[in-house]
Amino acid sequence: MTDREAKRAVARALQLAREDPQLVKQLIKQLKATGEVDAGDLDYLEELADKWIRIAEENRMKGRRV
Repeated sequence: MTDREAKRAVARALQLAREDPQLVKQLIKQLKATGEVDAGDLDYLEELADKWIRIAEENRMKGRRV
Protein backbone atom coordinates (compact mmCIF):
# COMPACT_ATOMS: atom_id res chain seq x y z
CA MET A 1 0.00 0.00 0.00
CA THR A 2 1.39 3.37 -0.96
CA ASP A 3 1.46 6.32 1.40
CA ARG A 4 -1.33 7.98 -0.57
CA GLU A 5 -3.51 4.88 -0.39
CA ALA A 6 -2.90 4.61 3.34
CA LYS A 7 -3.94 8.23 3.86
CA ARG A 8 -7.12 7.66 1.85
CA ALA A 9 -7.94 4.56 3.90
CA VAL A 10 -7.48 6.47 7.16
CA ALA A 11 -9.58 9.37 5.90
CA ARG A 12 -12.37 6.97 4.93
CA ALA A 13 -12.23 5.26 8.32
CA LEU A 14 -12.50 8.61 10.11
CA GLN A 15 -15.42 9.65 7.89
CA LEU A 16 -17.19 6.37 8.60
CA ALA A 17 -16.65 6.88 12.34
CA ARG A 18 -18.58 10.15 12.02
CA GLU A 19 -21.32 8.84 9.76
CA ASP A 20 -21.99 5.45 11.36
CA PRO A 21 -20.12 5.12 14.67
CA GLN A 22 -22.12 2.07 15.76
CA LEU A 23 -20.99 0.19 12.64
CA VAL A 24 -17.38 1.17 13.29
CA LYS A 25 -17.59 -0.11 16.88
CA GLN A 26 -19.12 -3.37 15.66
CA LEU A 27 -16.42 -3.86 13.01
CA ILE A 28 -13.63 -3.16 15.51
CA LYS A 29 -15.15 -5.68 17.91
CA GLN A 30 -15.28 -8.30 15.14
CA LEU A 31 -11.71 -7.62 14.03
CA LYS A 32 -10.45 -7.98 17.59
CA ALA A 33 -12.45 -11.18 18.13
CA THR A 34 -11.01 -12.81 15.02
CA GLY A 35 -7.48 -11.68 15.86
CA GLU A 36 -7.11 -9.65 12.68
CA VAL A 37 -5.98 -6.65 14.73
CA ASP A 38 -4.29 -6.36 18.09
CA ALA A 39 -6.25 -5.02 21.05
CA GLY A 40 -4.77 -1.51 20.95
CA ASP A 41 -4.49 -1.02 17.20
CA LEU A 42 -7.82 0.71 16.67
CA ASP A 43 -8.25 2.46 20.02
CA TYR A 44 -8.14 5.95 18.48
CA LEU A 45 -10.80 5.09 15.92
CA GLU A 46 -12.93 3.51 18.64
CA GLU A 47 -12.60 6.67 20.78
CA LEU A 48 -13.74 8.78 17.81
CA ALA A 49 -16.75 6.52 17.29
CA ASP A 50 -17.62 6.87 20.99
CA LYS A 51 -17.34 10.65 20.67
CA TRP A 52 -19.76 10.74 17.73
CA ILE A 53 -22.18 8.45 19.54
CA ARG A 54 -22.18 10.90 22.47
CA ILE A 55 -22.67 13.87 20.15
CA ALA A 56 -25.60 12.17 18.41
CA GLU A 57 -27.20 11.35 21.76
CA GLU A 58 -26.75 14.94 23.00
CA ASN A 59 -28.31 16.24 19.78
CA ARG A 60 -31.27 13.89 20.19
CA MET A 61 -31.77 15.12 23.75
CA LYS A 62 -31.62 18.76 22.64
CA GLY A 63 -34.14 18.03 19.90
CA ARG A 64 -36.60 16.57 22.40
CA ARG A 65 -36.46 19.69 24.58
CA VAL A 66 -37.50 22.02 21.79
